[in-house]
Amino acid sequence: MISQTKPVVALEKSPGHLEGTLKTLRLIEDKIAKELEGKKKVLIKPNFVSTTRQLAATHADSVKAILQILSKHYDGEIILGEGPASGSIEDAVKNFGYKPLIKEYNLKLIDFNRDQHI
Repeated sequence: MISQTKPVVALEKSPGHLEGTLKTLRLIEDKIAKELEGKKKVLIKPNFVSTTRQLAATHADSVKAILQILSKHYDGEIILGEGPASGSIEDAVKNFGYKPLIKEYNLKLIDFNRDQHI
């Protein structure tokens, strides 16, 4: 079924990745909470164009903010999935400081370049 709702965009100015992402997500948190109702799995797909250059990847603090908001409204399985242009998702997790998030939020990793399905 295709949703008939219009896309929602939220923008905020901030000094850092964590603060900015949190401020932005709080503007649409009610919509996020509603969309999470009844979900069994949630996929977070960061952008890892490179697994060695931070500027070509989603900062771990942005994903941390997403996880903070999600954990307030959802207690099911959360998957971190991506198909990096080079290297593996494990390389990006190690190089960009995602390991503490994997442990704290019990995230499942999926490399779209290697794994068949979720």
